Amino acid sequence: MTKPKPGKPAAGRPASEKKTHRLALTVILSLTLLLFAGTLGNGILYGWDDGEYIENEEIRGLSFQNASKYFSTYYLGMYQPLAVLSLAVNHALSGDRPGLYHAVNLALHLICVWLVFAMVLRLTGKWLAAATASLLFAIHPMHVEAVAWIATRSNGLYSAFYLGALLVYTHYLRKRKTSGLLFTMLLFLASLFSKSMAVTLPLVMILMDYFILGRPDRSLWIQKIPFLALSVIFGLVSIDAASDYGHIKNLIVDYHPVDRILLLCYALTFYLIRLIVPVNLSAIYAYPAKEGAWLPFEYYIAPMILIVLAVVLWKSGRYRRELMFGTGFFLITLSVVLPVVWSRMFMMADRYTYIPYTGIFFLAGLWFDRLISGRELRHIRIRPVLLLLFAGYLVFLGATTVLRIRVWQDAETLTTDVIHKNRSDVDVSIGYFFRGNIRDRNGDFQGSYSDFNRAIALNPGYTMAYNNRGIIRGIMKDYEGALEDFSKAIELEPGYADAWYNRGNARYYLEFREEACGDWKQAVALGSVQAQKILKKYCPEK
Repeated sequence: MTKPKPGKPAAGRPASEKKTHRLALTVILSLTLLLFAGTLGNGILYGWDDGEYIENEEIRGLSFQNASKYFSTYYLGMYQPLAVLSLAVNHALSGDRPGLYHAVNLALHLICVWLVFAMVLRLTGKWLAAATASLLFAIHPMHVEAVAWIATRSNGLYSAFYLGALLVYTHYLRKRKTSGLLFTMLLFLASLFSKSMAVTLPLVMILMDYFILGRPDRSLWIQKIPFLALSVIFGLVSIDAASDYGHIKNLIVDYHPVDRILLLCYALTFYLIRLIVPVNLSAIYAYPAKEGAWLPFEYYIAPMILIVLAVVLWKSGRYRRELMFGTGFFLITLSVVLPVVWSRMFMMADRYTYIPYTGIFFLAGLWFDRLISGRELRHIRIRPVLLLLFAGYLVFLGATTVLRIRVWQDAETLTTDVIHKNRSDVDVSIGYFFRGNIRDRNGDFQGSYSDFNRAIALNPGYTMAYNNRGIIRGIMKDYEGALEDFSKAIELEPGYADAWYNRGNARYYLEFREEACGDWKQAVALGSVQAQKILKKYCPEK
């Protein structure tokens, strides 16, 4: 197979060809705007991270004189200063009105669509491949979460800088001007300051070296050293931020090494299946419960699916360089969020595919270009049927995206969707827990109490659900019931500071003053700031 060549510089293209490119991109961007216009009418998801940002005092009190604070603070277990700064600017302009927040997220998505088009065009020189890849990127339902959720501002922002850096780098490989490499570094830094998932960029740059040049020279390897150093630094910062917030969970507590391999394989299989058939999407994909020593059956099937897929791709022999680039792009960019040794609260998330799917869309674009040109099919009669099927598939993706956007209109609708999807008892239990919190915030205490009951019924070991149900019982003046729930939470998790603090409150209302002071003292020992204030006020001798 001959070495693939990147596309010609735009300046070298005929005027008619550039006009075709502009027209294709305009149509794609217009369709994207039409499909995602529904996000502009969605609200702020209080109780689902949006409120945690917008109600933050530093975000509400934007001060450019003290802008450095955004670069020295972790927010919700993440280091994302540029994303947080953009939210602060949003709040300064529109306050608590959600429209502008959603408009910025949508604008970032449109920019990313344009960058995917430009990057694939630069890599392949084929406008139809670029149009197909960017269209799939634009309308895929798995990308709704990254656009419709205000709190994922970091995802859109890092992606725009990430794709921009790759686009500039392809130009650098052709021209070898130092300014191109420096501009790539600047965009890489901006991406890192937006979200830690950007740490994979140096590896993708190496992948591009091989795809475009075949055998890159030694100087390109040396040039990657500062990029790799930045990845290591920001990777360590990200781990520290997640650990500080309690996001990191060492999976060895619940899963042995073989289980972790199965979790990894299942996650990869899940993302690949949802790429083709994006159905039963949810805001929550929890880690699976084990029955004795066993995971659910589908986790044991996942490795076999991946092995068969890998063998088929390798044995195909055709277009191996493109296959290696597309699959390598997918695996490298997804690697940092796969459930290997440690992870965050949920095992998977739709938004994690935002950049990684670009590698697969790249392959889909090349296939479609070959289909239209006739190089992929000898029997021309089959081609119209395939084109009709592909058009129908695009309609399916667009319709699913519109429906998915409606699910994100508010937090209660979103968590109710999780419950109705009924993916597993663990997922549904978490859905009831979060909806209970949201209903509590909205003043629906009876509804909240009911949701916490259901969460506990599905997961009797759900510590936070006992704690939060205890709070609702306290609001409803059932202090004995509250005491029972807080005690159960402490039994399940002795190091749970909030449960000790809350049990102290319940005992105080029940006039067990000595015991209340003892609980508050224990909460202080576990790091509760609230308990420290209460202990000083009501138990001065303690």
